[in-house]
Amino acid sequence: MAQTYKRRAKNFFIKKNFQGKIILAVFLAVTIGCLFFITVFGLFSADTMTISYENNDLHMGSTPIMLLKNALAANWIFLIVCATLLVIAALIGTHRIAGPIFRFEKTLDSMGKKDLSQKIHLRDKDEGKELAAKINAFNTSLSLEIRELNRRSRAINDLLNQYSSLKGPSLSKEDMDSICNAIRNNNAKIQNILGTYTLADD
Repeated sequence: MAQTYKRRAKNFFIKKNFQGKIILAVFLAVTIGCLFFITVFGLFSADTMTISYENNDLHMGSTPIMLLKNALAANWIFLIVCATLLVIAALIGTHRIAGPIFRFEKTLDSMGKKDLSQKIHLRDKDEGKELAAKINAFNTSLSLEIRELNRRSRAINDLLNQYSSLKGPSLSKEDMDSICNAIRNNNAKIQNILGTYTLADD
């Protein structure tokens, strides 16, 4: 019997290793990109000089170095805030991927234990809805066919019990043919269902 699904409290760190790697990759990508553009700008302005005025003093130096120093001195708080917002944005983004992956793994683990009752429930903004729908549809279809196999198997078992309960003299050829035909019909239905599957090689 399927369990009733209950939404858990939001937990942003669902798969810590996966999310940590993605957040680090995003942070490094943005940082390397910024350093690349700073380097390119520095190469184009390497032969120029810049004069800056600070605290009644004039400072003169190479343009790239002067601009970098002044930018860091004036905007370090802004850079820290931007870095923090970048990490938060990456965390939220990975949460929409890590959550579905966690649910896929949990459902597939249940399927590996022959439990087809689990359903994958994703949030509105989660990724992987198409995959979740396909897994849920597969579980539903397989459950229906297994129920049909069980029904046919029980029918065959009932027919065999009926055959065993009949005594020799009272068992007519018509009764035997009727029971055999019913068993054959149920077995054919079972074979038809099993024949729709392509199995892995041993």
